[in-house]
Amino acid sequence: MRKLIAGFATSIDGYIEGPNGEIDWIILDNEQYKELAKQWKETDAMFHGRKTYEMAMAMKKSSKGKQANPFAHMKHYVFSNTIKEVEDGYILISGDVKKQVKKLKSQAGGQIVIFGGAELACSLLNMDLVDELLLAICPVLLGSGKPFFPNIEKRIDWKVKEVKTYSSGLISITYKRK
Repeated sequence: MRKLIAGFATSIDGYIEGPNGEIDWIILDNEQYKELAKQWKETDAMFHGRKTYEMAMAMKKSSKGKQANPFAHMKHYVFSNTIKEVEDGYILISGDVKKQVKKLKSQAGGQIVIFGGAELACSLLNMDLVDELLLAICPVLLGSGKPFFPNIEKRIDWKVKEVKTYSSGLISITYKRK
């Protein structure tokens, strides 16, 4: 069974965006990036929420493909019941999400990560489909903004798998589902 990991940068007070959608407070730590790059080699699928997908497409068009894609080797799945088609290189998932994610997790392959989409992450958490949480806690209090867990419906217990601290002040905590 493939592992599904939800990983996000978060403020100390649990926001993934500031009150105006800003993400300038997120620390891009080189040491952590190198460790994540190793993990990405074990990852062959990435889940995107609709909003994250649309933002990525806008960034891709504005950069005119000048940036190298470290995720090019992965399959990219976009979860949406509102859009009807996605760009080449992406696979649209709609309808019975739980059934489709269980099918993807049961297929042979590497781990799967949720890349953007707090609402998608919460939906998958509520469906008991997420195996690990990877939180990059940035040393900032935002006071308000978009919460990481906006719609959790029930208690979900976790245990600490790994904690790492970085000289930048970033703390990375990996939780494993109990």
